[in-house]
Amino acid sequence: MVLLVFFSLAAPGYAQTASATTKPTVPLRYDVSKEITLSGTVVGVPENSSHGQAQQPFLVFQTNSGLVNGRLTPFAQNEKGGIAIMPGQQVKVTGVMMTFQTKQVLEVRTLEIGGHTYQIRTMRGFPLAHPERNAASITESKGGQL
Repeated sequence: MVLLVFFSLAAPGYAQTASATTKPTVPLRYDVSKEITLSGTVVGVPENSSHGQAQQPFLVFQTNSGLVNGRLTPFAQNEKGGIAIMPGQQVKVTGVMMTFQTKQVLEVRTLEIGGHTYQIRTMRGFPLAHPERNAASITESKGGQL
């Protein structure tokens, strides 16, 4: 009898419904189907402190639509074998917009700069260790064939 009284006074339990669950606002992985390509002029480059940590971790470039923060990998920013990026250079960047530390950033997969295209990440978004080894030269042909 005591158990019957106890269970009747206990608060009813409800199972969580599908409508009560929420989707995360941050994509959990790189989705190549959502890639965009932007072109612009470099206005800020990642700078490393004396401890090797990036003080300003983004490649900032100006597009026709405004400033974009591009997130590179530590390998692309490395002094040995990294990519030389200077303010004023023209860039073409392919990646996916994501939220990183409450900011909208472009997770860079490929970077076209200075006549070379560098693959920074795999198609699944994983960083590549040596982007300079994954570079392809861009050659333009002008005129007809010989």
